[in-house]
Amino acid sequence: MSWSYGYVTDLGYTHGYYRELSPSILRFACLCGNVEPQLSDHPAYLELGFGQGVPIAIHAAATDGSFWGTDFNPEHAVHARELAAASGADLRLFDQSFEELSARADLPDFDIIALHGIWSWISESNRKRVTEIIRRRLRPGGIAYISYNCLPGWAPAIPLRQLLTMYGDYGGMPLAGARSMIEGALAFSDSLIKTKPIYFHENPAAVHHFERMANSSRNYIAHEYLNADWHIPSFAEMIRSLEEAKVTFVGSARLLSRIDGLHLTEEGRKLLATIEHPVFRETVRDYLVNQRFRCDVFVKGPRPMAGARQREAWHAQRFVLTACREDIPKKVAGARGEAELPQKIYPPIIDALSEDGYAPKGIDDLMKTLVLRGMKVSEIIEALVVLVGAGFAAPAQTVTDDVAQRCRAFNQYVRRRALMDSDLNHMASPVTGGGIAVPHIQQIFMLGLEQGRTSVHDLAGFMWEFLDGVGERLIRDGKRVESKEEHLKEFTPAARAFLDRGHALLRALQVV
Repeated sequence: MSWSYGYVTDLGYTHGYYRELSPSILRFACLCGNVEPQLSDHPAYLELGFGQGVPIAIHAAATDGSFWGTDFNPEHAVHARELAAASGADLRLFDQSFEELSARADLPDFDIIALHGIWSWISESNRKRVTEIIRRRLRPGGIAYISYNCLPGWAPAIPLRQLLTMYGDYGGMPLAGARSMIEGALAFSDSLIKTKPIYFHENPAAVHHFERMANSSRNYIAHEYLNADWHIPSFAEMIRSLEEAKVTFVGSARLLSRIDGLHLTEEGRKLLATIEHPVFRETVRDYLVNQRFRCDVFVKGPRPMAGARQREAWHAQRFVLTACREDIPKKVAGARGEAELPQKIYPPIIDALSEDGYAPKGIDDLMKTLVLRGMKVSEIIEALVVLVGAGFAAPAQTVTDDVAQRCRAFNQYVRRRALMDSDLNHMASPVTGGGIAVPHIQQIFMLGLEQGRTSVHDLAGFMWEFLDGVGERLIRDGKRVESKEEHLKEFTPAARAFLDRGHALLRALQVV
């Protein structure tokens, strides 16, 4: 067996950002679960399997604290260290196995231990090692965050994954490399489906899963499906696996998933109300929504909050919009489709949060506004949870000079990198303590503003000059657009929206 122990290393992981990993969201998830968030202002944070390192680099830049992480792939560690160096954050990154990491003499106790997706792709011995790290290194009151593929939603994909890996083992020319093998396996699976096998006829969800998979990036497919180990547990099995770690489940970091009205029928809600055991109730809920991916928050020794302590915690928390007021839709997606946001509640709250140049506001600030004075505190809290869960708002933190400086340095690095590639699409906000989505075109517009291109016409022209300089063109209907005029037609509305709305929000979030 090679040093990678069956883990895919010849194709790097994606450059995604996952907000659920941020200390601010994890702290807020505890508050939403009526559990006291026992985190200091300078938490010690450990991420196991950090991939390309985008989330941990952003969170280390945007949060006071010390950050540690390891990823078995040295290529990932090299990239993550480059991101860390950009901000100068207190960040220690290694390419060690979980066993090697746990043996380090300098490893501190942690307030947060987090892993995104890794649980699904590691061996049983490594899962036990993770449990041991949480047991030994997570402080009492600390948070463990584990996201993972789960049953029942992934059940249709299990035979597909077996087909892909068997093609690699027996029919996919193992020496050809992961990318060639993936293309061959997808083509073979497609040809199999076209023969109309009885399995796919009786399991149409497997066909839909294959179609989604075939349109995914090959790097994602390699890491999601092709590792030697592939573990898809139920929630109840996950709870059993973590018993020795002495942690208690407090809820999901994906806050929208907690709101039954968005996901369950009335019959489903009534059924859940009859189930007393929390593990069985959560498992049944996964069947009701066909859960495919869980983002679970656990606490070692949770302290429930109620009464005055709970009210004080909510009133102390401030919030900030992370999307322009005009761009926030009137609906949010749930397991059963889109749900309309009540117009008597959400537009007034969104308008209030956008006042004073999007300055962060607490519940008391919101209730002082004329249109919200008659609203119940519980209604405002529920609306804020929905807005945060949907990604339109975020908990706000007090900005320190050190955090602001690190975020400026990191964001400058991202903008400069935008001239060479477009793989980083998030920047660090000292206001939220996390990442803010900034598409590549807006990064180029920022560079244009730095060069004095302050009008809509100038910014659209700057974007064209950039594309023309690197020999790239827009693709429309599968065809390459060549003329400058057509490009300017595309870029001008985007430049206007950026100057009219987007730039003001990014300034309020201190991204620029």
